[in-house]
Amino acid sequence: MKKYDIAVIGAGSGGLVAALTGNRRGARVALIEKHKIGGECTHYGCVPSKSLISSARLYHAMQNAESKGLPALHASQAADFAQVMEHVDQVVQGVYANEQPEHFENQGIDVYLHPSGAQFINEHEIRIGETVIHAEYTIIATGSSPRMAPHPGEESLRVLHNENFWALRKQPRSVVFLGGGVISVELGQALARFGTEVTIVDRNERILSAVDTEVGKLATDTLQQEGIRLLPNSQVTYCQMAEDGKVKITLNQKGQENELVAEEIFVALGRTPNITGMQLEQAGVAYTDRGIQTNEYLQTSVPNIYACGDVTSPAKFTHMASYQAEICVSNILEGNHATNDLSVVPWAIFMEPEIGHVGLSEAEARDMVGEVNVFKVNTGSVDRFITERDTHGFLKVIMDPNNRILGADAIGAHAGEWIQFFTLAIRQKLTIDSMAEMIFIYPTFSEIVKKALSRYLRTQTGTKQAVFSRN
Repeated sequence: MKKYDIAVIGAGSGGLVAALTGNRRGARVALIEKHKIGGECTHYGCVPSKSLISSARLYHAMQNAESKGLPALHASQAADFAQVMEHVDQVVQGVYANEQPEHFENQGIDVYLHPSGAQFINEHEIRIGETVIHAEYTIIATGSSPRMAPHPGEESLRVLHNENFWALRKQPRSVVFLGGGVISVELGQALARFGTEVTIVDRNERILSAVDTEVGKLATDTLQQEGIRLLPNSQVTYCQMAEDGKVKITLNQKGQENELVAEEIFVALGRTPNITGMQLEQAGVAYTDRGIQTNEYLQTSVPNIYACGDVTSPAKFTHMASYQAEICVSNILEGNHATNDLSVVPWAIFMEPEIGHVGLSEAEARDMVGEVNVFKVNTGSVDRFITERDTHGFLKVIMDPNNRILGADAIGAHAGEWIQFFTLAIRQKLTIDSMAEMIFIYPTFSEIVKKALSRYLRTQTGTKQAVFSRN
């Protein structure tokens, strides 16, 4: 029986970071995976979705090229959806080429690939197929999977989700997205730009209910302007196949039952943790239907077993899985000292206009702090946005009464890039004066950060130059 310092179960973003970090720090590491190395992000999430979004954005821009003095794409020049999806697959395979088992084995990591995955025998012994290994410590990073749509009995139901969607080569004429979150708006907008009739259904009062109210208003207005039908306050009660091969969706809309019919439905109703089949009970690991339970050090109910990423965290982002993986390894090798701090979690939504967020929203800050200072600058007052003819958006900065930055919300071109300055500011407790004094390259999108803080400071000194806008 081979013995390891650390066994990592799951070779997605969190698992790969855990294995590589542990190996670099001198630990003997085993990496266990039941499907393909790379996990959700490489094969079904970040990589293919951003590639598709990029193609859809360019196609949309070509159709609107007249705004930049160029001939627009003729309406009859429809995109070849199959060719686009082949391009997406090529991008995925290009990334996956650097995630083959040999890449990690050459660095001294033992890779175990088996369709059964890992099964605990006890807290130290793990079975992979016919092989049993011993691990002093284990990190579980098995991720999550899409929830299924409600449908009657055992009746079969054809659905799309973020895993099987990438096998499509024929463009659907119509798609109803169940759930109004990130996946729906990103892929829904991309499909709509290629000509698919898209509807997004959500049980909440508005689509993208997790984002700032003003940000959500601009985002949903944009989606509707692009022809996407939005149905908030709509609870999906069940779905079933119609006789013509389409899918029928029954909705409860404020107590009234209504039906939709579409060629395809895309299920984006949330995620379920991947815990089935690991026999966690054999090791004594506590879990619920929300995932594996961990403490502030990402340690499970069993002291030598840790967990990170979607399988345990409410912050289901690739970058958070990587962040938590490093915490796990550090705590294993140095003793519990690093905590899983979720107070400053940056994230982005890669629709157009792009959305970025970090820290507290305005509503959260008012609930938590009470009195807050809020300052907003429109992208249309910053030269780089003007030169790109992309002026729909704004940056909102939330501060406490002492002008300490609590959070920021952004919507506009490349918002996910310039929101990161506020991640740094909040984490390092930088003052708005120090941020405003930074030299930003002109003309860049991120210059909006300096504009916002400089203008806010002028309002505090009582000058008449305080707030101006070229909108």
